[in-house]
Amino acid sequence: MGVIEVIVIKSPAKLNLFLNIINKRNDGYHNIETYFQFVSLYDEISLNLIPGNKIDFRCNNKTLSNSKNLCVKAAELLKKNIKLKKNLNASIFLKKNIPVGGGLGGGSSNAAIVLMGLNQLWGSYFTKNELIEMGKELGSDVPVFISGFSAYGKETGTLLTAHELDRKFFLIIYPKIHVSSKAMYCKYEIKDCIKSINLDNMHHNIGFNSFENLLCSEFSEIKSLLELLRKNGNGAVSGSGSCLFSIFDNEDSAQKFSKLIPGKYETYVVHSLNRI
Repeated sequence: MGVIEVIVIKSPAKLNLFLNIINKRNDGYHNIETYFQFVSLYDEISLNLIPGNKIDFRCNNKTLSNSKNLCVKAAELLKKNIKLKKNLNASIFLKKNIPVGGGLGGGSSNAAIVLMGLNQLWGSYFTKNELIEMGKELGSDVPVFISGFSAYGKETGTLLTAHELDRKFFLIIYPKIHVSSKAMYCKYEIKDCIKSINLDNMHHNIGFNSFENLLCSEFSEIKSLLELLRKNGNGAVSGSGSCLFSIFDNEDSAQKFSKLIPGKYETYVVHSLNRI
């Protein structure tokens, strides 16, 4: 059997079905409680061995085609951790479908896929746990994508407990607003945490998001969309925004409801994934 030279991998999005910020840590990060729900909205990443000793990165979204992209950082991090010094080269092409700056974890998912894909392509044989530790250096959401299962997350979102939920459908709305997670956490004012959300009570807290008031005060369109969703059923914000979502038991209901959303916004009807 020959050496694998090209692989193409789907890179899924996630929703935070709830996000509860507990406190700010001494290291500057925040302790949170959340549920990471994978959904059937994907980027696509093509990895290819090329001559030389470089990482060549391209993306169909030109604004993302630069060396600061998490795909490049993931590849460079993996190279740094490989003890055997040899020419390690790859071209990475990212076909971007997941909204950028929408709280759907696209960048973290991409980083995880590159770590796992190049681990296979380069034959570096790091274990999943070793890749998860590397992933923590790239971002708090990266480990859950490497783990491969939807999960309840604590601490910075990196202490994960696998937990499967019944299949649901989601209408995701992207208001075409780019929200920086880092900026939102910097702006968020820590208050006394009034609740603790765990696996026992999470079903009563689906849709809770500590960022909601801050997002609504800064972005009137998010506030208006949230009101529209809740007027007609249920609505919540994912992560630090800007995407919103409603939950449905079947695809037809989600598709029907999507027609109520103003055409200037992007909408996606997807289903839940317990594993990827």
